[in-house]
Amino acid sequence: MKRLVLILLLGSSLLLARGTMSQGTYKQLMQVQELMAKNEYAQSKKILSEMLKEKGENKYERSYILQSLSSIYIFDNNYKKVESIFEEILALNALEKESLNRVKLSLAKVYLSTEKYKKSLKLLKSIQHDSKIDKKELYESFILAHYYNKNYTQAVHYSKLYFPLKKEVKESWYKILYSSYVELKDLPNAITTMKIMVKLFSENEIYWVQLASLYQETNELKKSLSTLELAYKKSLLTKKENVLYFINILLQNEVYFKASELLNEAIAKGYIKEDKKIFELLVSSYIHSKQTELAIKKLENSNFAQQSKYQMILANLYYQHQNYQKSIAVLENMKTKKNSKIEGERYILKALSFYELQKRDECIANLKKVINNPHHKQRAQNILKQLS
Repeated sequence: MKRLVLILLLGSSLLLARGTMSQGTYKQLMQVQELMAKNEYAQSKKILSEMLKEKGENKYERSYILQSLSSIYIFDNNYKKVESIFEEILALNALEKESLNRVKLSLAKVYLSTEKYKKSLKLLKSIQHDSKIDKKELYESFILAHYYNKNYTQAVHYSKLYFPLKKEVKESWYKILYSSYVELKDLPNAITTMKIMVKLFSENEIYWVQLASLYQETNELKKSLSTLELAYKKSLLTKKENVLYFINILLQNEVYFKASELLNEAIAKGYIKEDKKIFELLVSSYIHSKQTELAIKKLENSNFAQQSKYQMILANLYYQHQNYQKSIAVLENMKTKKNSKIEGERYILKALSFYELQKRDECIANLKKVINNPHHKQRAQNILKQLS
């Protein structure tokens, strides 16, 4: 946690203490307050250090001097020092109850920054029935202390007390509530919270993705898809990993045509760059959505299509389109390892293409090349028998 918003007890509390401390001490503290207002912290610290030496025996005045000194260390982000000062003020026990309770609340906040969550909770519980303590600040501290102490049930409890008190709840508090529900594996309430976050903070891309992910976990696949589709239409899905997440969900749900459309659109908009993985997804979505002509075009023109497995796919697609000469041409240019599985597939497809062209001799010649292939020899033998 960065700089904490602590209760500084200088202004109004000094006015209350005016009649109970020496006039000299009061004037010096007011002088320090004016210096700090001008950001003259070095001079303020020097005066306060001298006052502690001169008037340190008076517990009441020492407490107020220490409060002023704590303000300087707060602006320096030196919370270890602030912690020790507040602990000393409480040990002196010289201030009025209201002032002491405010110091307790401030110290509880400091304990949060130094990760002493149990100490923070102990102080918070000791002042929770004080009607003069601001409930919003109290509940904020309770939420943080319980959350970081991994007591997520209590973090949720105090969130429910806190939210109605605020006209506008900051995003960070919703994040803590959502995370608490996730840790508790309370997916229905996590979904409810995330739906609110999507509505309030709709520009945050990750919230849409998290909501879709929650729907997926609860097997509400249509809601997951519609959430991501709406986010994409609003141009809120811009990060490559999130666009690919949407596409993968489309593919998992066999919405291949939409997946291919989305891939091309995302490439055109510059959301993603066509690398080997994107190329593979495009070819796969084209084939599964029966857009074989687009698959052929992609395989004919892409630098990623030079590998044997992609050439084999292209040759098969040519064969399906009864373009046997092109299928043979691709197969002849392929380089495959002897007796490998893909080599067997290559010669069998080549044989079948020759057969369709009524070139029986070339068909049989290619089948014989597969007779010793451990992966496809049985299939080659069966075709040869049929031909004979």
